[in-house]
Amino acid sequence: MVAEFAGGPRIGAEAEAAENAARERLSLKRELIIAQDHLADVEDRLAGLKPLMQAASLLRLAPRLGIGLCVLVWRTVALLWRWPVALRKIGDARFRSARLALDPASGAWTRRLDRAAFWRNLRRSSGFFHPPLYAVRLRQRIGLARRPKVLHAIANVWVGGSTQLVVDLYDYLGHRIEMETITSSLPPHGAHKGMTIRLAPQPVSRHAVRAVFSRFRPDLVHIHYWGDVDEPWYRAIFEVAAEFECPVVQNVNTPVAPFADSPVACNVFVSQSVFDRFGSKAPAKVIYPGIDLDRFARPAIPAAGAFDTIGMIYRLENDKLNAQAIELFIAVVKKRPATRAIIIGDGSLFAHFRRRVIEEGLLPHFEFSGYVPFEELPAFLARFKIFVAPVRQESFGQVVPFAMSCGLAVAGYRIGAVPEILGGDETLGDTLDETAGIIAALLDDRDRIEALGRRNRAIAKARFSVGAMAAAYCSLYRDIAPKDFEMAPGLPDAVLFPL
Repeated sequence: MVAEFAGGPRIGAEAEAAENAARERLSLKRELIIAQDHLADVEDRLAGLKPLMQAASLLRLAPRLGIGLCVLVWRTVALLWRWPVALRKIGDARFRSARLALDPASGAWTRRLDRAAFWRNLRRSSGFFHPPLYAVRLRQRIGLARRPKVLHAIANVWVGGSTQLVVDLYDYLGHRIEMETITSSLPPHGAHKGMTIRLAPQPVSRHAVRAVFSRFRPDLVHIHYWGDVDEPWYRAIFEVAAEFECPVVQNVNTPVAPFADSPVACNVFVSQSVFDRFGSKAPAKVIYPGIDLDRFARPAIPAAGAFDTIGMIYRLENDKLNAQAIELFIAVVKKRPATRAIIIGDGSLFAHFRRRVIEEGLLPHFEFSGYVPFEELPAFLARFKIFVAPVRQESFGQVVPFAMSCGLAVAGYRIGAVPEILGGDETLGDTLDETAGIIAALLDDRDRIEALGRRNRAIAKARFSVGAMAAAYCSLYRDIAPKDFEMAPGLPDAVLFPL
């Protein structure tokens, strides 16, 4: 009797709770039906306005088309008016589009025009219809109504490792973090697709920087710092971030000391060698830039002549390279005349490199491709078996892991982070003659090239995954601002799920 007395009220309470839950479900169902009816009514009303909305859209598009047409006409007239300049640009585009190709009949190597590359280079040099340089491709669908906001600050968004890092963060974290970028300089040729970029040109205006902060209201500012002549621009970003009380992550992407005159939540170094060289007053860690291992996969079959070909991928500027960089390739070809060299990249050093090769009478051994779109880099890397790093300074160098992931051997100078990336320095030299001798000897040992390629591929898979990099930055953001970035407490990071 006692058990029945004790159980009676409990059973009654459970029944009442179940009845209340049923009533709530019924009420929610009715509200949902009402909302659906309202949406259907709105849809019917908008259907009648559809022609008007389409017309308004066309009217809005018309001024942009008109301006674009006027710019096109103006550029065409300018090219015709300055026809000697136009002819020189056509010649340069043709030179950059000549590819070393093996003639199966004679077995000789010749220079042949790549028509697709010629069209791309012609568009780029003439200023017409620039193709996008980088294109953001979210790896997951956006499924959050409110995402935390990160503002990336970088002095320029030209082609290079720092811009690639930003694009990778957009790709892999854009589904859970809203991002914008502030910069002082846009690429001179082409643009980026899928990124919101705000311009604050130099000399920097504090008002322009504050306007970006006021409109976007970032929860965190990620500054990609390289100091040097851009230090005043970066200083303005740091100071405005402090005014808005935004926590700052500072990426030290080049061999420079981190900015230390404003509060920084964490300094991120792209290699241990840069960290060891400059140190950090603020909390710090090393996060290697990642690469898409699937995109840069080892080719199943080497290209014809790959074992006799060396190459590099660098921006031909005086930041990592100098005028002496081409001398290493010239020295290798002189030591081993069967060697061919592919120079991928463009910049102020291009003319000097070409002139030196022509002066030495070695142009039949060289291919100067100029700028190559990111999507085409794996195909170019498949055409040689040794990647050469003729750098005078190096903080990380993302192109080296690109080559490693493709299963290439890597050789070059014993500089900066290159030994750290390779996990050793057996293929690196201290002088031009020593390094040229290492490369020439390596070209004559195919088994060693293959062994180094397999080792480099394993190192790249273990240390340089772009997914692991994105997860590390996501975790860092959450540690710095847990209130803003902890969107799913107790659950693993939603970074690497397929679409």
